[in-house]
Amino acid sequence: MTLPEKDSFISTLTQHTPLSNQQLRLLSASLKAFTSRGYLDTSVQDIVRMARTSKSTFYKYYKNKDALLVHLFQLVAQALIGLVEEALASYPPTSERTYEAIKTYIQTCFNHRDVAKLLMVDTVGLCPDLEAERLQVYEYFARIFQRELASTTYHHKPEAKEKWILSHAMVGAVNQIVIQSLMLPSLPSPELLARVLEKMLSKILRDEIC
Repeated sequence: MTLPEKDSFISTLTQHTPLSNQQLRLLSASLKAFTSRGYLDTSVQDIVRMARTSKSTFYKYYKNKDALLVHLFQLVAQALIGLVEEALASYPPTSERTYEAIKTYIQTCFNHRDVAKLLMVDTVGLCPDLEAERLQVYEYFARIFQRELASTTYHHKPEAKEKWILSHAMVGAVNQIVIQSLMLPSLPSPELLARVLEKMLSKILRDEIC
């Protein structure tokens, strides 16, 4: 199996991150191997063979396979955060902006279903360093929700403790919806999912039950 020197998906993820051609090839090869063979069934030897490089080159950049997986997760998370922030910046502070941000998150995960399933389902609990990164990313998205709750024109303005609870609950709800959707034979509409999630948040704030 051959690979181009810069896989298009990896190229997109790393367009603002200076990496050597060797590292790009390792990232491209590992992503293809992990999504096709599975993370546990892919060895370092498999990756270097697909990348047409050597183990010494691999260990120049990564101490082990887990470290490479964490780097992949970081690149995907950075790109996803950028897309969500871009969506938020494109709309005034209304509930529609929250909907667009949620839709962007879900749509991006669905557009790269194999990658999302790898990082959100298949590798959960396999690597402590990855779980630490995952928690950091979830916390970042929770802060985005807290910011939206403070600036968006909802009927009820939640207090600080309420914002903390609601923001983390929404991150959990969005991610759980994505995870369950990835397991279905066909993906549901991102627009429908995002609209229901945003309406759920609006109802909580409108009824002041938080």
